[in-house]
Amino acid sequence: MDKFCESCAAPLANPDFKGPSEQYCKYCTDEKGNLQPREAILGGITKWLQSWQPAITEDQAKARAELYMQAMPAWAKE
Repeated sequence: MDKFCESCAAPLANPDFKGPSEQYCKYCTDEKGNLQPREAILGGITKWLQSWQPAITEDQAKARAELYMQAMPAWAKE
């Protein structure tokens, strides 16, 4: 079964996303594999959404990122 980042859902089998953690991608962790703060992840997902949906505002992208993160195991318990 494929593994995905529990913070953003990036595919961990893809070497472009694999980092030092077994649970999280390299974009969601520090160099030791620790999960980055929630605000850092929120900012990254917001920018990612805007990169492929350029018509949405930053506020709209941030609201969508908030909803997206609620479905991720790392953030669902918040």
